Amino acid sequence: MGCLLRVHGDSVVAVCDADIVGRKFFEDDLVVDVDSDFFGGKHASVDEVLDAVRGASSVNAVGNDVVGLLIERGVVSLAGVRVVDGVKIAHVYRV
Repeated sequence: MGCLLRVHGDSVVAVCDADIVGRKFFEDDLVVDVDSDFFGGKHASVDEVLDAVRGASSVNAVGNDVVGLLIERGVVSLAGVRVVDGVKIAHVYRV
């Protein structure tokens, strides 16, 4: 799995499949912009992604591989995943 990971501040994590950074996905009036300024971080291993999301107060995940990993590891449930233009998207908020 190839993914990009960026941590903003102390607790906001942006993670995406590496092959979709810079792309936009559309569904009706909804546009999901996998902007490189927000998502374009370092290439990360599965362990690095899981470590980052465990301590985050907010996680923004886009991509079938990375969201699939988060589902598999119990970070998000399938019910909390939206699919836009064939791409899985998940947001996690901890308060």
